[in-house]
Amino acid sequence: MNTAPPLVLLVEDDSDTAALYKALLNAEGMEVVRCGNCQQAVTWWRGSKRRPDLMVLDMRLPDGNGLDLCQEFSEVAESNCPPPIMVLSAHGDPRLPSRCRQAGARAYLDKLDNLDRFISTAWRLIREPSPGAVAGK
Repeated sequence: MNTAPPLVLLVEDDSDTAALYKALLNAEGMEVVRCGNCQQAVTWWRGSKRRPDLMVLDMRLPDGNGLDLCQEFSEVAESNCPPPIMVLSAHGDPRLPSRCRQAGARAYLDKLDNLDRFISTAWRLIREPSPGAVAGK
């Protein structure tokens, strides 16, 4: 039985925003690894022995964006079943939710939205089986 807390990969370039989300997730008993840009996230992914239970990606990053990163993680994930991805953005483009789903994200939230909704969405994504997941795995 796995007793490790859920692991969340948080990719957020703004240190204050990252500290807020990390504190919220830690308070829920989750372990958080924070990367400040796409390259750090990809490097962490390639070097980590443990895959995250959830990835939270900022939309706008200094060296790319959450959509590109979402697609990259979806392409390199083993067994074609990447961890669930939540994309966050403070930029209210009404097309973003649809574009995020097309890129492989399972949730999109506005950063200015309710923080309780952020936490409930994180737990929902961690607990729900991923599309295409094999039962029992």
